[in-house]
Amino acid sequence: MGGRTTIRDVAAEAGVSVTAVSLVLNNRPSRVSEERRRIILETAERLHYVPNQVARTLVTQRSMMLALVVPDIQNLFFAALAKRVEDECRQAGYSLIIANNSDSRAAESDIMRRLSARGVDGIFLIAAGESCVDVDDLRSDVAECRCPVLFVDRLVDLDWIDGVGINNRAGGRMAAQFLLECGHRRIACISGDIRVGNAYERREGFIQALCDADGITPVIVAEGDYRFEGGYDAADSVLDSDATAVFCCNDLMAMGLMRRMHERGMNVPDDMSVIGYDGIAERFGFDNPLTTVGQKIGWLAHETVKLMLERIEQDKESEPRHVILPPELIRRGTVRII
Repeated sequence: MGGRTTIRDVAAEAGVSVTAVSLVLNNRPSRVSEERRRIILETAERLHYVPNQVARTLVTQRSMMLALVVPDIQNLFFAALAKRVEDECRQAGYSLIIANNSDSRAAESDIMRRLSARGVDGIFLIAAGESCVDVDDLRSDVAECRCPVLFVDRLVDLDWIDGVGINNRAGGRMAAQFLLECGHRRIACISGDIRVGNAYERREGFIQALCDADGITPVIVAEGDYRFEGGYDAADSVLDSDATAVFCCNDLMAMGLMRRMHERGMNVPDDMSVIGYDGIAERFGFDNPLTTVGQKIGWLAHETVKLMLERIEQDKESEPRHVILPPELIRRGTVRII
């Protein structure tokens, strides 16, 4: 049998009608017996039958494609999250398109229009930094999409849209409380861009927890950009202070800081205790066992895809739904007790 296997080939080989094959392979109600259903499925598998997705889309009005838009696919957290979201989509029978908006509002807007025109069934959106500042334009783009849109991770103004993320304020508090428990009182912070909601929440949770502990304030708060270079560039200002510990608002900046420490002949945690945020360093094989606030990426991906499928399959018009997951403290070797 040459070329692509068709539904007619499966029907002829199984000795049944084309209609019976179509009903069984599309999991539609029918009077086909269990025995014939088994034969059809086994025949389709043996002949390596692959459904014609274009034809299926015309019938079901679904493309079976979802899209994930990320600000920076080189960011290890977004890369790890994209992998787990793709795994969850595949298990649900969907393909996933991954698009990078380079943290640009203009690129994000263009990507969303293109994805909607392509007929994806839903869009997972990690908003660009500019969109976190001015939500009005983003809200207009979402309204024009012909599919559900769900915010992931960067949860911006959730009154009008579905969202799944981590409780970042609680994560910031968790980092501060752990450093305090270890005896640190002179503590620095390297934040992300505080215009972005999760960066602001992490920093504010951290600062509030310090304040609650006898009015302690950070020795220094340096602003990074969630990239390795951001932690590296902010390192000297932290290392030249009298801080004994530093909270980096993501693992990449923590790794940049530790690289600069190594260049200056300093050791972690003897010269400076370091705690990060995300829980991705060990996942990618980095040597230093970084103490961090983990984001439970697998759980985040599962809840993200679950909520999208509920929106697609069950209730497209209900009130916005939100899933906020708790972070976890991952204790490793970069924080010392003093």
